[in-house]
Parts: sequence; structure tokens; C-alpha cells
Amino acid sequence: MSSRRVGIGLLLGAALAAAGCDYVRLLRPSVLKQLNPRVVRLVNELPATDQVNEALIGRLFAHGGAADARVGDDGVMRIRVTSPPDKYLWEPAVIIMPRGGELEIDFVNPDRQLHAAFLPSNGGRQMLWIPERKGGRARIRLDQPGYYFFGCPVMNHAGRGMLGLILVKGDTPADAKLDRPPQRRP
Repeated sequence: MSSRRVGIGLLLGAALAAAGCDYVRLLRPSVLKQLNPRVVRLVNELPATDQVNEALIGRLFAHGGAADARVGDDGVMRIRVTSPPDKYLWEPAVIIMPRGGELEIDFVNPDRQLHAAFLPSNGGRQMLWIPERKGGRARIRLDQPGYYFFGCPVMNHAGRGMLGLILVKGDTPADAKLDRPPQRRP
């Protein structure tokens, strides 16, 4: 790398640090080599990772990245999720729905191990077995905005990082909001 590039990089890093930018830590080479479009999407969607929910999401799902579910002509949102071989994660790990409704997930498993998806669906759960080197399709319904977790319940796959999150965007209807006062946090 030329000394000019290094100098520009250092100058840029110092300027960002002086401006109070928390993204300076992302400029480290060890971090930059991990970035891919899905991870960049996740960082852009959840920029303030010092908040409790966002920090949890950022730590658990950063390597699988995020992707938007696409709305089809029939109104059903669709996305493809892969479990890369020997990595124990979902790609993308965060599915972003623009609104509540039906979501169809095509799971692809090129891995040499059996996986499963334990998925939320309007207060209930669905289980989809995803055999080795095969795939499967699940259709779930999530009508309310919020965070919904899913994972692989096979052996300790979820504990090793095979967790996912579905983020349903939108406003909570007034009749669904809690009417209690804000609670003090410890």
C-alpha cells in the first residue's frame, strides 16, 4: 500500500475520531475484510449499537448480515436464507420486512449437516426441517411490528450462532400499545 494511501487513511481516521464518530473502529483491516454487502446493510440499519436491543442484534447477527424481504405481486414477502457449510449461521441473519404480513422463506442448506428453522408466526411457532444439501420453504405470518427471533434447534446450533431475527417495520396500533407508565431500568 502506498504511503499516500496510508496517510490519507490516517487523516480520515483522525478526522472521524475528532468528530466523535463511532464507526472509526470499522476502519481496522481485520474488520474491513469481514464486511460484505449484507453486513454493511446491517450496520446501516442498526447504527447505534450501544442500545440494549441493537447491541444484542449487532453482536449476535453481524456475520450473517441483513437483507430486505421483497414484496411479490401477490403481496407476500419473500426472501432466500442460506446456511453456509461449517459456519453455523444464517445468511442473511436479519430479515427486514417493510410491514406486517405473510413472509415466505426459502431455506437453502448446502451444509453437510441437518438443520432446522424454528420460526415465529403470529404468536405461535413453526418448525421446518432442512436436510443436508437440500432446502425447504416456510410461510409465516407476522402482523405486528417488532423483533422476532428464529433459530436452529438441532443439537447446539443456535448456541453456536445459528440464530436469526425478523424485523417487521411499521407503527404499533394505538390499541396494541401498553398503557403502563415507563419503567425504570436497573
